[in-house]
Amino acid sequence: MYKCATLITCAMLVCTNVSAADPLRHETVVLAHDAPLKKLGGKIKGDVTAEYSLTVPAGATLDLRLKSANRSAYFNVYAEGADQALFVGSRDGDHFHATATGAGGYRVQVYLMRNAARRNETARYVLEADIGAGVAGKH
Repeated sequence: MYKCATLITCAMLVCTNVSAADPLRHETVVLAHDAPLKKLGGKIKGDVTAEYSLTVPAGATLDLRLKSANRSAYFNVYAEGADQALFVGSRDGDHFHATATGAGGYRVQVYLMRNAARRNETARYVLEADIGAGVAGKH
């Protein structure tokens, strides 16, 4: 009887650890001046978030555009080390454009809105990252 209870308890602990997996996928991308358009793609499902760390040279313009058939897929952009987003996709749209004032990085999160995440929807997406020289403002 005790062996059966121990076995069931162990099985429950293993299943709990599997379901508590980190819902974040992370990738680091270094972008160079006048590099060709970089397409970062993937699939998110439910509350899984894709996160990209982008390194951008000083003075470069950064263009990010999200393409997805799922209308609940969005992205946010954070300056390196910042807690507050510079760009919130659900409010600002699917296109971010800015000039890097210094060499550094941005953190980009691709996610599903809460309503779609609760329904465990899936979204395939392509995040296009284009970098070049020039002066521009944030869109």
